Formats: sequence, C-alpha cells, structure tokens
Amino acid sequence: MKSILLGAAMALALGAPSFAQQNQPAREISAPIVAFTPVIVKNADALELTEAQRADLKQWLDTMPANRKMIEEAALAARAELRAAIIAGAPTDERQALAAKVGEMETKLVMMRSNCTDHWRATLTEAQFAKMLELAAM
Repeated sequence: MKSILLGAAMALALGAPSFAQQNQPAREISAPIVAFTPVIVKNADALELTEAQRADLKQWLDTMPANRKMIEEAALAARAELRAAIIAGAPTDERQALAAKVGEMETKLVMMRSNCTDHWRATLTEAQFAKMLELAAM
C-alpha cells in the first residue's frame, strides 16, 4: 500500500511541471549569454564615451534591437510550431526538423549577442571595455 501511495505521489509530482509548462505563455526564448549594450547605455558617462562612440551607440540602438526582435519573434514562432507538433503527436522526422529550426533560431540569437560583444570590443578602448565588464559584473 505504501509503495502504491508513493508511486502515485511521484506520478503527480513528475506530471505537475509539464502541466505547468503547458499553461505558461509561449514567450520562451533562451536568456542572453551576455548583454552589454544596456550596461554601456546606462554607464556612458562613467565609461567616458567619446562623441564618436556615443554616435555609434545611438546608431546601434536605432538598428540592432529591431533586428534582434525580429529573430526573437521567429524563434518564438518556431517554438510554438514545435510545441503544437509535439502535442499533436506529429511524426518524429517532422518534430526533428522543427527542433532543428528552433536550434537555428537560438544559434542566431546567441551569435547576435556574440557579434554585439565583438562590436563593443572594437568600438571601446581596452580600458573602457574592461571597465564595462566590471560594471556588468562579469
């Protein structure tokens, strides 16, 4: 009897997280590995950005967030499509292709952050970049 109760409790406990996940909004994407632009924006004066660096920062902010948002939306759509296929019991090869699409979108997002870091490493002086890392607590 004790083992039956324990088994039932475990089944409920293990099923709860998956049920909770199904009821969460579909706004799931990987957290950024690094996100330095907000640190630079917040600390432009402390980093003693030059006028040219400030102009670069403005241009970056005018274009890059929209590009990232577009890819984030594509990643969310790919995840929703995969989620629907999983729930519907789609064939494994179809789910595999959708999972690969999710992976591609996630890779694009990670590489955007990586390229952003390369941009700031090239734009800031070595001392400014080091200070920015300190401010970001990296």
